[in-house]
Amino acid sequence: MKPDEHGIVTAGKRSLAAVGLTIASVSLAFGLLSCSSTPVKDSPALLTPQTPLIWPSPPEPAKISYLKAISRPEDIGANKGFFKRITEFVLGANSDDIIKPYGVTIDGLGRLIVADTAFKRVHVYDIKKNSYFYIDQPGKEEFSTPIAAATDSENRVFVTDSTAGKVFVFSPKGKFIKGFSAGTRPTGIAINRTAGLVYVSDTVAHVVNIYTVDGKLAGSFGKLGTLEGEFNYPVDITIDRDGMVYVVDSMNFRVQIFDKDGRFNSSFGRHGDGTGDFGRPKGIAVDRDGNIYVADALFDTIQIFDRQGTFLLNFGSIGKTAGRFWLPSGLFVDDGNKIYVGDSYNSRVQVFEYLGEGS
Repeated sequence: MKPDEHGIVTAGKRSLAAVGLTIASVSLAFGLLSCSSTPVKDSPALLTPQTPLIWPSPPEPAKISYLKAISRPEDIGANKGFFKRITEFVLGANSDDIIKPYGVTIDGLGRLIVADTAFKRVHVYDIKKNSYFYIDQPGKEEFSTPIAAATDSENRVFVTDSTAGKVFVFSPKGKFIKGFSAGTRPTGIAINRTAGLVYVSDTVAHVVNIYTVDGKLAGSFGKLGTLEGEFNYPVDITIDRDGMVYVVDSMNFRVQIFDKDGRFNSSFGRHGDGTGDFGRPKGIAVDRDGNIYVADALFDTIQIFDRQGTFLLNFGSIGKTAGRFWLPSGLFVDDGNKIYVGDSYNSRVQVFEYLGEGS
């Protein structure tokens, strides 16, 4: 077993009982913060993707369709401005390509925001205006490990930095506003825009902290354990339209659901390698019909469940071509039911569409 770069332990085929809390804690204590990864090669039969790319395959009615991939500003039609071209001519070209995306989100302006852990940068893609800029300087500090991003009702950008132990806040145009302490290793972040509450998972403390948008601690819930409402390395978080909070409880191999005050509601999931099981759950999102999406970095797929935790469908498998993943991480579903997946080791964000119940 090896924890990944964010301190999350990867289990093999053994049961949760065999893995145990102690082994995970010992592994983290030794600071094993990276996992080796074998380069992915698609077989010749997979190099020409099905057209159009849809899931499930015919003759079943399509529920998910592939739209595009974004790995550089040019992918959204963003052109380099005059001063950018002059700077690159004088100082040399500086690539703006995504290196290792983790968290992804869409703000109220429809812009795609990507936390790039390897680049130590937050990419901002304005798909509607075909423009791009980035954030790489939180005031006088520097990003160490930007993990995830979320936006509030004013489109301010909140970024967790797991190594710095902070959340950094920026204006919609990327100007640094402030930073505030957010535990030992903050990773996932989600914002209830109506209530003005910021939820941040502190992975190694096994809690979720609640802050105001001003950065003041408003509460917390959870502790180390396997019972309802307890966590074993919580990672990503999302919030649905009703304000319910969904937490990926990674080493308990489940998703737990809470109300906005942190009161336990329900949970689903188990460790295994079968349909609907979890191997290395990471990103989570909810669409407008209440379907729950979970990225699994061990199985290189996105699994979809209903509100009761019943498995519905999965899409994607390991590979480098369109619609395939290599360690998928962050997830986000926008109001138009477009699905954004941080495809970490393929250095891109892939975009899909949920076609709805009536498709």
